[in-house]
Amino acid sequence: MDFVRAIKFPFDDEDWPVKVIVGTLLSFIPFFAPGYQVRVARNVIRGERRPLPGTSNLGQIFVDGVMASIALFIYFLPATLLMCLMIFPAMLTGDDELGGLMICLSSVCIVGFMLLYAIPATGMYTMGVIRYAETGNFSEFMRFGVLWADVRDNLGLLLTLLLYFLALGLIGSVLSVTVIIVPFLGFLYQVASGHLIGQAGLEISRGY
Repeated sequence: MDFVRAIKFPFDDEDWPVKVIVGTLLSFIPFFAPGYQVRVARNVIRGERRPLPGTSNLGQIFVDGVMASIALFIYFLPATLLMCLMIFPAMLTGDDELGGLMICLSSVCIVGFMLLYAIPATGMYTMGVIRYAETGNFSEFMRFGVLWADVRDNLGLLLTLLLYFLALGLIGSVLSVTVIIVPFLGFLYQVASGHLIGQAGLEISRGY
């Protein structure tokens, strides 16, 4: 995967000013941000010369964002429910020292569990995005057994992808402190991560 290419590709498009401005503004509307990620991944997998979506694709971008958001909610629902179950007893103990200790211990357990859960869940979600981008079928997100097998077979690639996601987030955090372009950085993260997912999808398809 080409990390630098994922960051630079929007600016290779001759219409990038309009596309970036529209995408940045639409990112304030729910579901458009993940929709852009999915759409860019689909365009890369399909070999589109200019993967950055234009204004003619806005309806599909919104639908893709809804589908991806529902899938992400389902993937992390077990962790959310368990987190509530872990912290609720601690809250019932009150404000005494025992209650404070229980809340502290529960918080440590929750953070540890979330870290352990988030890695495989993110891997499955990413594989789901790849399969959904290829087919356009939401059911691809729900094929848990197939997705888990795909994660196992492409573990090294997905771990590299996760590290690239973290690097994108770190770059965005550093720039957001020094430059007042946070909305643009959020949009750039979505399209860059979508490009990386598309690259991963191409590598996986070549392996079959």
